[in-house]
Amino acid sequence: MSLYEVIGTNNPSYLLADPQGADKIAIPCVPGNGTVKRGTVMYRTANGMYAPASAAEAINTNSLVVLDQTVDTDANETVAEDAAAYRAGRLLRDKVTLKDDAALTDAVILVLRQQGIVMDQMDTAETFNNVVGG
Repeated sequence: MSLYEVIGTNNPSYLLADPQGADKIAIPCVPGNGTVKRGTVMYRTANGMYAPASAAEAINTNSLVVLDQTVDTDANETVAEDAAAYRAGRLLRDKVTLKDDAALTDAVILVLRQQGIVMDQMDTAETFNNVVGG
């Protein structure tokens, strides 16, 4: 990131829409998933490591995060690669995807929101749920 940029230009390297409230952590990635792109939704597997999430895995019972860097999970088959990820924050919707670049669904956006990851655009999801604590 450069200190001097033109005001009002779009910087495609940004993932956060607003840095306030962002919570970044390091996660171990399951080996053998190839190169996983920055902005991919990841879910915590039973062994405690994270793997790219499809819509079927982006559910309330799985802990979800969004990668903040591209990671090569094939680099070492015996040691999990660590990667930076957001477990909370306001992210740019057009930068966040599911496994294999699949688009976010309304149901996935709802689950992400319930876990503290919100998108920068107003949700028009039919599945909106504003129940406190659930």
